[in-house]
Amino acid sequence: MTFCMIQFSMEENTKNISGTVSGKDNEAVRENLLKKALRLKERIIERYDRLYKESSVDHVRIMLKDLANREEEDKKIIENAIEQGVVGESAGFFDRRNYEMLDHLVTEDLQEVNVNDMKSVLMSAMKMSNDLHNILEIMSQEYSDPTISEILGTLAEHQLNNKSRIAEIYDEYVNKDYW
Repeated sequence: MTFCMIQFSMEENTKNISGTVSGKDNEAVRENLLKKALRLKERIIERYDRLYKESSVDHVRIMLKDLANREEEDKKIIENAIEQGVVGESAGFFDRRNYEMLDHLVTEDLQEVNVNDMKSVLMSAMKMSNDLHNILEIMSQEYSDPTISEILGTLAEHQLNNKSRIAEIYDEYVNKDYW
């Protein structure tokens, strides 16, 4: 009789294991992950705002403001995902052109950012965007729950688009006189 109770208990525990790494409720994990992604976006926005305030070069400031605005759009997407449980179709994802040729530039930790140097600011932005993309992509593959995986995958895709836009600006700026 004891054996049957243990077996039943083990089967019951097996049924409670969800598609999450922690084994917690999918909805709670989804909300927690999205809140953490939201906090990362807020930190990126804060960094761009700080760099904007410190920079005295107009074209760098304009570019930083644009980057902060794009991150604000992403932040709204994540907030909607927290409220609605899915990333809406109006998330504004764009055609991706992945500038993998520039990935070698963002694999190492960067020196302190020179707020008045466009190349330095773009490198920092590309590195942050690339790191966040990699985190979201890995997380999207780790969860078997389709809702969590889809939301994280969509956010990773959007972050890759952000990185590609930054890389395109970097390529145009650095190579403007090369050709």
